This record gives sequence, C-alpha cells and structure tokens, in this order.
Amino acid sequence: MMKNYRRFTYLLLVMIAGLSLIGAVPVEAQSPKPVVVVDPAHGGEDFGAVGIDKVAEKDITLVLAKRLQQELQRGGACEVILTRDTDQTVSVEQRRQRIEALKPAIVLSLHANAGFGKVASGFELYYPGLGATTSSSSKTISKTEAASVKLLNDTVKFAHLLRKNLDALFPRQGRGLREADLVLMEGLNVPVVSVEIGFLTTPDEKKKLSDEKIRTRIVRALADAVEAYFR
Repeated sequence: MMKNYRRFTYLLLVMIAGLSLIGAVPVEAQSPKPVVVVDPAHGGEDFGAVGIDKVAEKDITLVLAKRLQQELQRGGACEVILTRDTDQTVSVEQRRQRIEALKPAIVLSLHANAGFGKVASGFELYYPGLGATTSSSSKTISKTEAASVKLLNDTVKFAHLLRKNLDALFPRQGRGLREADLVLMEGLNVPVVSVEIGFLTTPDEKKKLSDEKIRTRIVRALADAVEAYFR
C-alpha cells in the first residue's frame, strides 16, 4: 500500500512539473501579432487639401487614423502603429524610414480628395505598380521574382478587400482601383494601399466626412478589410 502511494505521489509531481513547463513558454516563442501601419497623410505645416469651410485634409486623416487604430486594437487581431498621432509635420522620408524599421505586414495610407469642381464624389484606391516580374517563356522564376509576385498578390488582395467594404458603404461611388507610383513606398517591400476617402471640396462629401456616424462607419469598413486580410 505504501509503495503504491509513493508511486502515485511521484507521478503526480511529474505531471505538475510538466504543466509548469508548458506554462513557462518564453515570450519570444509565442507568435507576435502582425503589425499594421496606418499613415494619416499630411500634418503640421502641410495641410493637404483644404475644402469647404477650410476643413483640412490633415485633420480628417488624423481623426480617422486614430479611430481606426482603436478599433483594430480592440479586435486584437493586430498591432497598429501610426506614422503620426498628433498634428505634426512628418516628411515622406521620415514616414518611409519608420515603416522600414517597423517591418509591418501591411500599410494603409489615408487621404481626402479635392478638385474637379463642386460635384466630384466618391473614393479612390491606389496601389504601387511593380511592373512585369517574370518572362512568359520562363519555366522557373528566381526567389526575387517569386517575392515580387507574392508582394503584388498581397497588395491587390488588400486593395480588393478595401474596395469591397467601401463599395458596400458607399454604393456606386467607387472611382476605381488604380496602379500608381506611390512616393511613400519607394524602396520598401510591403503591401500598401492609399485611400482617397472623399472630396473635401464638394459640399455633400465634406458634410459626410464631418459626420460622426459616417466616420464611425468608414472606420468600421476599413477595420473589417484589415481583419479580413489576416484571416
């Protein structure tokens, strides 16, 4: 009887020790959350577009970016870092250096549009074109070419998710998904999409971007696209 009791005690201690080791996994071994960089365009001395009632693009983008950061971090799927979180002047080069240091999974640059009289409306999406990556006659591709293909695919995937959600929010107001040279991303290899969310020079659009309820819906649409990208 005593021998069985000692054996039971020994097995129990071994089990407890094993559970302790399981709970003591180093922080480095745990999978970190992906980093998302949200870039509120302009800031400080750079007002960006100035619309009706002197509303400035720099203010609209900062408000949306900070709310998007809160919304995404509340969901817990990713860590969100802004290229600026106050009304400060941050050059494109400074933003680019920050993005390069952070090595994020994706970048979303927020803008507001202007021009085309007082009747223009809708949103636009831009992504950096990467050009031809492989020859049609080639049977194999290099690692560099494969990485370029993956980058383009990831970028377009993110852009389509954003367009889908904004289309649902603003039916028939999408002005297209376009390939363009984005100065912000020169020399960086990370999926980035730039969103022109509306026209500050159009009365209805300016009113929409100043409306708290619509701002909340815009942020939710953007957050849903980011979260869907990681699923």
